[in-house]
Amino acid sequence: MNTGDDTYLLKQGWEQERARLAGLSAQFDQITVRHLGAVGVGSGWHCLEIGAGAGSIAGWLAATVGAAGRVMVTDIDTRFLDDVAVPHVEVVRHDVTSDPIEQDAFDLVHARAVLEHVPDPGEVVARLVRALRPAGVLVLEDVLASGPVSQAWEKMVSPPGQRPALTRVVQAVAAGFRAVGAHPEFALELPAALIAAGLRDVNAELTSRLIYGGTEESAFYALTLRQVGPRLIGAGLLDPDDADQIGAFAQDPASRWLSLGMVTAWGWRP
Repeated sequence: MNTGDDTYLLKQGWEQERARLAGLSAQFDQITVRHLGAVGVGSGWHCLEIGAGAGSIAGWLAATVGAAGRVMVTDIDTRFLDDVAVPHVEVVRHDVTSDPIEQDAFDLVHARAVLEHVPDPGEVVARLVRALRPAGVLVLEDVLASGPVSQAWEKMVSPPGQRPALTRVVQAVAAGFRAVGAHPEFALELPAALIAAGLRDVNAELTSRLIYGGTEESAFYALTLRQVGPRLIGAGLLDPDDADQIGAFAQDPASRWLSLGMVTAWGWRP
């Protein structure tokens, strides 16, 4: 796949990127919030939110830690984060792979759908661990976008006739990620990466949700395909008929399918 200087398959400057990110939030915010609550995030905590996207989780953290706490919110593109800029929240344009990270400073470090896109995710995990205070907790979440998993979920696709095309589209997107140096199955390595980085009491959970077409949740799939589809077709990774078929399927209220998986892994710095 000819990527030029690209290292990120998705374009953050795309005019519908905020709506696409809102679809991701609609699917998974309730899962993220459940896990952050379970690890004890509360009033007065100092939190680092990496790759905040449209800022929904940053907003939850700001409200939860309150004025006695601190939230540093980062992304390589911060244009969607104006709504979270309250006195105890600092919004920073930041590349987690190369820019300095404050060390020994945070009770929580959290990143969602970030590590799958970076060239060396294990090294980034180690960098994030160093940002934790002793007894601080690292919570990492990545989307599992792999062809074999989608094939296992085919029986939950309705109408059934859409199953083969949906699997082929998911496989094509995963191949596109690999072609630019991303890691669409790194989610499965998260627990091992946290253990290798020296964290204790590491645990993980894989969650998928039933998605109905024509919803805010399904817009994530429709918009992702609309953005990357032409590049995948041009690279010979995606059939145009499959792209058209699944683009319409994702917007049809009569359709349903199981979402991509979200692996959440967490562990504490000794």
